[in-house]
Amino acid sequence: MTGNSAKQGGGAFGGALNNCTLAGNWAVSGGGAYYATLDNCTLTGNSATADGGGAAACTLHNCIVFYNSCINGANYDPYGYSTLSYCCTTPLPTNGVGNITLPPLFVDYANGNLRLQSNSPCINAGNSVYVTTTADLDGRPRIVGDKVDIGAYE
Repeated sequence: MTGNSAKQGGGAFGGALNNCTLAGNWAVSGGGAYYATLDNCTLTGNSATADGGGAAACTLHNCIVFYNSCINGANYDPYGYSTLSYCCTTPLPTNGVGNITLPPLFVDYANGNLRLQSNSPCINAGNSVYVTTTADLDGRPRIVGDKVDIGAYE
């Protein structure tokens, strides 16, 4: 989901998203998503003006929430009022478990290739219990190795 805008949830409002990318969306709250459950998704390049540049009021598992923007006064807020577990984001969330703050190391972020480099900290860093499909966004096996990778691509 790219290039969308709304008052809440620029890319998605509500529902469940699996193995998706949300990029380049805008909203007042939840630039990428608002009030949704996201599993194995990549949210990047989204923006919001009030809260949650990447997501707001969401539950995220095995997701990359990186390189989003939100200006709420002087505060940076990439995932407002959301719960994140086994996600790659910064700053480190105060709720959830298994989160990492290192950059995800995309193959070519500038040109939209959001697959992971072979040395990405997101590889085998997710929790396989949140896997709901057998294939990633490219149609390849969702789990290769010991655990699922964080993000939309394995």
